[in-house]
Amino acid sequence: MRHDTDDWPEGFLIAVPHAWRDDGLWHDMQAQTQERIGMKLRELYVDLLQQPLSPALTGLVQDIERHRDASAVRGSGHAARRSWC
Repeated sequence: MRHDTDDWPEGFLIAVPHAWRDDGLWHDMQAQTQERIGMKLRELYVDLLQQPLSPALTGLVQDIERHRDASAVRGSGHAARRSWC
């Protein structure tokens, strides 16, 4: 894998001809870009995941859980069919 000191700095658009896409360089670029995207997403969502749900979302989650639990108790076998969606 390439490092930050290589030729494709973050934020730059890199055009790779189709003929080069079997090259290891292309795969390295893809892997590095996917890693950067994953890191950025984790940074963005870490704080969001620490926030409490709004009252409306809490109520919705509780409704879904009640519906799921009631379906399981009845043993209807129709868990894939949800009328609340």
